Amino acid sequence: MQPTNKYYPPEWTPDKGTANKFVGKHPLGDRARKLDKGILIVRFELPFNIWCTGCDNHIGQGVRYNAEKKQIGKYYSTPILQFRMKCHLCSHWIEIHTDPKNTAYVVVSGARQKVETWTPDKDDHIMELSDPAIKEKLAEDPIYRLEHGLHDKAVSLSNEHVLTRLEKLNSNQWKDPYTQSQHLRHKFREEKKKNRQILEQTNQLKDKYSLHIDLLAESDKDLREAKLVDFSESGRSDMDQQKLATSTASLFSKHIPPPIRKEHQSLISPLKDTDVTNLSNGSKSVIDPKMALGQRAIRHTKLKTDPFLQHAVFNKRSCSSTTSTTTTTTSSSSRVLEGISIRPAKKVKIKHETPHSQDDARLGLVNYSDSGTDSDST
Repeated sequence: MQPTNKYYPPEWTPDKGTANKFVGKHPLGDRARKLDKGILIVRFELPFNIWCTGCDNHIGQGVRYNAEKKQIGKYYSTPILQFRMKCHLCSHWIEIHTDPKNTAYVVVSGARQKVETWTPDKDDHIMELSDPAIKEKLAEDPIYRLEHGLHDKAVSLSNEHVLTRLEKLNSNQWKDPYTQSQHLRHKFREEKKKNRQILEQTNQLKDKYSLHIDLLAESDKDLREAKLVDFSESGRSDMDQQKLATSTASLFSKHIPPPIRKEHQSLISPLKDTDVTNLSNGSKSVIDPKMALGQRAIRHTKLKTDPFLQHAVFNKRSCSSTTSTTTTTTSSSSRVLEGISIRPAKKVKIKHETPHSQDDARLGLVNYSDSGTDSDST
């Protein structure tokens, strides 16, 4: 019959009862095949995680089975039910009972339950009021109850797990995600610009000095150490000039004139034929520009011609610094002696020599290749 959505055979009449009774079937169908034994087939869902003892495989919570449901007892008026099912991995029987007293399920056989319940103990820092006086005071005194509650709250906050506090802090900070996203994007944008500037400066430095290595970021320690480094060459150049003057001087000379320092050579340029005050040793002494040039020429001539001085104890650094100092000094001296022509001194008798003529004779010891007078005399 279409209105009832059931099939009634033609030979059925209402006096023969229901259609199931007429056909000889139970309304639950095959699920009631063991109903005579008090067993009904139901769809059972695991309430917790278990391990099957037959195959030792894990079966997760929520897996469903066709279980045999049977009443095996009562707790007062509440029936105690038994559920038996087969493991889908090894066909091992698993039996689970209900526990109305504790409102739970108990694994009886065939499996092992995963313990996920929590039972408070002394290590969980749970406060138990064992003093009856405190219980009475809490029940009668509202002020004491409030103070006790505040104290309990402080203790619970101190014992709160770090992850829980981080979770609460995160939830409070991200109540407005749009604003927080704006702040983060602004911060990232500034850091990106700063990193781009640092990268450009680093690339410029690498291009300037032709470096093919990665340069590390600048640190405060590097700045402090860089400020302590002194690249001044004034002391070294003075020492090298003193060594040069000592090595090229005559063994019979009583006085070795001190060399002119590089920073004092500029004082000679505005003075051509006048006297110059030497500030190298702090004392005031008169220096003749022609004498200074002559001494320098004698030193370099001896250094060039004497084979014992060519391999002197000057290292490359000293020679390079001396060469640079000599070049600067020579250029300064050339500026000093502009307009002054140096002529070879004539031979005079010793009895007519004066201090000034001795200086001129000393200057005459230098033989220049471009001097026609010296070549004629030789």
